[in-house]
Amino acid sequence: MNRWLRALSAVSLMLLMSPLLAFAAGEAKGEKETIFIAALKVQQPVADRAAKMNRLAELQRLSSALESQLVSALNATRVFQLMERNDTPAVEPVAAVAGVGSDDKKAVDSGRTAGARYAFMPRIDGFEDRSDIVEYPAIGRASLDRKLFLSAVVQVVDTTTGKVLPDSPSIQLSRSEVIENARIGQLAGSEEVLVALAKEMAKKLSQEVVALLMPAKVLTVTDRMVMFNRGSEAGFVKGDLVEIYTVQNVKDDDTGEVLRNELPVGQAVISRIEKYQSYARISGDDSGITKGCIVRFVKSAASRAAESEQPPDVTLPDFGAKGDTGTTPGSSKKPLKWK
Repeated sequence: MNRWLRALSAVSLMLLMSPLLAFAAGEAKGEKETIFIAALKVQQPVADRAAKMNRLAELQRLSSALESQLVSALNATRVFQLMERNDTPAVEPVAAVAGVGSDDKKAVDSGRTAGARYAFMPRIDGFEDRSDIVEYPAIGRASLDRKLFLSAVVQVVDTTTGKVLPDSPSIQLSRSEVIENARIGQLAGSEEVLVALAKEMAKKLSQEVVALLMPAKVLTVTDRMVMFNRGSEAGFVKGDLVEIYTVQNVKDDDTGEVLRNELPVGQAVISRIEKYQSYARISGDDSGITKGCIVRFVKSAASRAAESEQPPDVTLPDFGAKGDTGTTPGSSKKPLKWK
C-alpha cells in the first residue's frame, strides 16, 4: 500500500513539475546572445587632426556621447544580453587614444572571462567639424554655417575562436547646423548637434550589428502574409522591400568550418509595422517561405516609390518652360496687343 502511495506521489510530482520544466526549456532555447562592449576608441590620426584643427574638445564630447548612446541602442534592440564592463573611460588623452593590438586582446579576454559570446570594439575612424562664419560689422551681427562628419566602425570578435568577423558594421554620417543673427564674438556651435549625431550613429550601428549577428526571422506565414521579428526599432519602414532566405549549414571538408549558405526563396513588401515586429505581403513567387527563414532589407520604400513614378513624355510640348512666370498670356500688367 505504501509503495503504491509513493508511486502515486511521484507521478503527481512529475505532472506538477512538467510545466515548469517546459518553461525552463523554452527560456533556455530563447536565451539572448551575450555580448561585451569594449571602450570606444578614436584612431590616432583622427585625434591628431582634431587637435590640429582645435576641435579636440568636440571630438571628446562626441566620443563620450557615442559610447553611452551605443550601449543604450544595443540594449533597446532586445536582442543581446549586455555584460557589465569596468575598465578605463572612453575618452582618453590624445597620446593614449586608439589603443590597438594589446588593448583589443584584453577586451576579448575580458569578454570571454565574463562569459560573453561576442566582443564589440567600436572605433571612430573619421571626424570633421568645420564652420564658416560671416560677420556683418555694420549691425554687429554674424552667422555660422557648420558642417559635421562622423565615421565609425564596430569590429565584432567571436570570443570562442578569437577571430574578427569579416563584415564589420561601418557607418558614415553628416549633419549641418546654421545659426543666424548672433552677436559678433558670441557665436559658437551647439552641443545639441553633437549629441544628436552620436545618437543617430549609435542607432544605425546597432541596427547593422543586429542584422549581421541576429538577422530578422520569419515567425509565421498565413496565406501570403509574413510576420517577422523586427520592426521600426531595427530600421524597417512600411513599404520596404525585403528578401527572404532559407538557411543551410555546409561543412568545409578542408578546414572543418561550418559555413552558412543562404538561398533566396522570395520577396515581400512590408504592409504594417510595429516597434518590434513587421507584417509583409509576399511579392512574386514563393519558393518555400516558412517559419525560421531569415529576412534581409533590399530596397527602401522611398526608392520603390521613386521607381514607380512615370517618367515625363519628352514627345509632348513643355508648357512649363524655363522663365515661365506662371501667368497666362494677356494676364500681366502689359497685356498682349493684337494687330
